[in-house]
Amino acid sequence: MTDLNEAIDSLPFRLEKVSDLISADRMHVLQQFRQVVESQLEIIRLALNANSVVLLWSGPANGNISTYAFSSVGSDVVTGSYPVGAGIFGALKDCSEITLSPYGSNSPSIPYYRNTINVGAFIAQNVYCGDQNIQTSGDSGILCADRNSVEAWSAAERQILDKAAQHIAKCLAISRDLLLTDVERRALQLVFNGLRTLNSALDMQSVYEAACKSLGFVVQSDLVAISLIDGENHEIHYLEGHCTSTVLHQRFKLADSIVGQAVKYRCILPERASSIGRAPVVNGLKLFDLYQSVLVVPLYQEDTPVSGVLIVAARAENQFARNCPEMLEMIAAQVAIKVDLAHSHEQIQQMAITDPLTGIANRRAFKRGFAAMHERAKRRNGKFSLIICDIDLFKRINDVYGHPFGDQVIQQVANQLADVVRVGDLSARIGGEEFAILLEDTGLAGAMDVAERLRKNVENLKLSFQGETVPVTISLGVAAFPADTDNQEKLLNYADQALYRAKKNGRNRSENWGSCV
Repeated sequence: MTDLNEAIDSLPFRLEKVSDLISADRMHVLQQFRQVVESQLEIIRLALNANSVVLLWSGPANGNISTYAFSSVGSDVVTGSYPVGAGIFGALKDCSEITLSPYGSNSPSIPYYRNTINVGAFIAQNVYCGDQNIQTSGDSGILCADRNSVEAWSAAERQILDKAAQHIAKCLAISRDLLLTDVERRALQLVFNGLRTLNSALDMQSVYEAACKSLGFVVQSDLVAISLIDGENHEIHYLEGHCTSTVLHQRFKLADSIVGQAVKYRCILPERASSIGRAPVVNGLKLFDLYQSVLVVPLYQEDTPVSGVLIVAARAENQFARNCPEMLEMIAAQVAIKVDLAHSHEQIQQMAITDPLTGIANRRAFKRGFAAMHERAKRRNGKFSLIICDIDLFKRINDVYGHPFGDQVIQQVANQLADVVRVGDLSARIGGEEFAILLEDTGLAGAMDVAERLRKNVENLKLSFQGETVPVTISLGVAAFPADTDNQEKLLNYADQALYRAKKNGRNRSENWGSCV
């Protein structure tokens, strides 16, 4: 890759930061550029009977000029670089051609020679690879010739050099366009590969990971972050490439930050991919101060608000190519769509496992959670308990007070279940007025404590209908794994039998399977 970078840097036209987009098998093409120019310079040298014919080119990086190709009868031509206005070339600042014949001893030096040599006549002409009226660094060069003879350059000789300069410029322009076409084709292929990766993602985490992988096809970055907008704030949901995740799911203000400006103006910022001397990338977060190259890409679909931002950062300066923002924009548009779809998909998934009346898990989610907890406990030689509970005389409540009030009772009982479970436990509505609780890493004694606390909470509910207080109670059955059984189906049956015993013994009580034996 180093040889490829050097070959690109030495090209007599501007090709900034595209080494990642040029395949290694294009090395021979880059080498052929120089060989073609050298052959043309050899023809010119022979036609002009010159000592040396040299093509110099200004580099876009530092503004210096360097020897790109030459034909010479000697070996003193320097292949290094030097300031554009050095020596005789300072005279080209305000004109397109200079000629000196004879070339006197007090004439300015010829920088492309290593040592001072005797030159009889010198001629140089500007070469423009592109529109001469719109020139930028890296688009122009100088074609030079010198010889021993002190005779003035004839009109025919000057015409030869002029035509040669035009021909070289056209060849270089064609070569540049062909290479840029190859670069653009490669860039589009990379974007396509990235989008194909994105298309396979469904849930939010998969979208974040696919987006990061997609960006890896296009840019070389040290950090990728995805932050989603929430009102006047944004929250970092994904971070790849940083040693700590302490900033994940933190909320930051949009105001007074590059992220906020990118969201407000719906454009990629900063313009030069550098945050140095500007507003912070994220308000209140110094993480991005560690990176020299930063781009913030808004996520939005046409005619929709910005939903978030992609942030790519690299430690090195000038890391991102000129066409990088356009490619990132294409990926960001697809990421915005996928984030929206993934969010909708997760909402649908959540609806599929959530009881619509109570907001707690439904029977399907309970069955999945029961199987998963049972499998974990068996694998770890752990324990868990199951509580099955039922609202006492619920049919009477519906008959006397009506189904809308019955729904309120179910909702209030469900709220009490949600209050007694911990993180890792599961409360679910598994039937009309029937509920279940799964308590991870909890034995029988602990499960009975939870059951009694829940029973008392429900008993203390203050429910009324048209001014009349309506008492509500529940009965509960408890079974424990593996104390009662290590079989999942039997465990459910045992808890159900314990519930039946609680009903039989007067309701508003908790029973466990052991007391039924």
